[in-house]
Amino acid sequence: MIDIVLCASGSDEVRIVHDLATDEHRSARVVRRCADLAETLAVTAAGVGDVVLIDVTVRGLGRDAIAAMMRDAAVVGLRPEDAPERTGLGLPHVLPSEAPIEEILAAAATAVSGEQDDPEDRARPDEEAVPASPGRLLVVWGPTGAPGRSTIAANLAAEAAAAGQETILVDADTYGPAQSQMLGVLDEAPGLVAAARAQDRDALDPETLESLLPLVQPRLRLLSGIGVPARWAELRRTSMDGVWAALARRGDLVIADVGPLLEEDEELSYDTVAPQRNAAALSALDAADAVVAVVTADPVSITRLLRESSRLEEIGVQELHVVVNRVGSPVPGDRVRDLIADRMPVASLSLLPDDPVSCRTAAWDGALLAEAAPRTALRRGLRDLAATRSVLGRDLGASAAESR
Repeated sequence: MIDIVLCASGSDEVRIVHDLATDEHRSARVVRRCADLAETLAVTAAGVGDVVLIDVTVRGLGRDAIAAMMRDAAVVGLRPEDAPERTGLGLPHVLPSEAPIEEILAAAATAVSGEQDDPEDRARPDEEAVPASPGRLLVVWGPTGAPGRSTIAANLAAEAAAAGQETILVDADTYGPAQSQMLGVLDEAPGLVAAARAQDRDALDPETLESLLPLVQPRLRLLSGIGVPARWAELRRTSMDGVWAALARRGDLVIADVGPLLEEDEELSYDTVAPQRNAAALSALDAADAVVAVVTADPVSITRLLRESSRLEEIGVQELHVVVNRVGSPVPGDRVRDLIADRMPVASLSLLPDDPVSCRTAAWDGALLAEAAPRTALRRGLRDLAATRSVLGRDLGASAAESR
């Protein structure tokens, strides 16, 4: 006997309960009829029911709520006739709400057993959605106390765009979002929050994503951050995973600026309903094709990077490029290079000179280094970094040379 938790519209709920009650060979029963999503989540968390039958248009339902329910029960979606055909929220089992009770019971039994409905048919839309050359996700990260991460992310994205690469800069720093201000965007909107919400509702289609990516420079688009750090809870892990996948489907270069902390709270990690403080950074690093780790040329910052190297390996970072920022005359560059390269595996290691005047001028003007200080050594270093095939994954050297 399969125990069903039911959360459906009035007419569908009445029909399903009636048909189950009159079924001569009844193999399932409704053990709880829920009025809303909150009650459904509470009932499921209490261990009631083997499967949840839920209207996919119920208020507040998203991928995080579904993930929470699926920890304790199977889930089958019921799609009303007036709902968009694509609305499935990633569920493997979705039926029209008017489907016969036999089909609903068959789907419930399949869901409880853990099987998939027509896996070949379900895989086909995803295969068509992925372009022949999916975009490359480059995450710019740095340990605590490594200033310059956001500056390098913004200017690296700008240099890649200037070299001819369609580029998207994502401000995913939940501790100090700053990309809109750095690029001089006056009308800032929390684009990343909007993208995460749309993804959670299974509504992040190409048109919606395009509306969240304003063009701030030729070939450079910005997905703005959360505005204030207090909104970090709106970026949940499952939603962010979908956002990175949607950006990759555009086929562009994506450069993400993320926060410094990488730990997972042990208490929260056992509760999928609760948001994770560092979900945006962890999701980006997990999905990244390559990571640029930014450190300052001082012993404290370098030590923190070396200590975090094992954590980066745990997350699954395989291609790590290290950029040592603010290299000055007191510390020889070769000494810094040997100190890092001898103690952790890196794909490349670059040194950028200390140039506080140029950075301060660019910050006050809301400009990029290419605009505020185009002939400085720092700008040339970032331009050369953007022309490095091993970092961006594409050979932009010829285009970069033409732009000099």
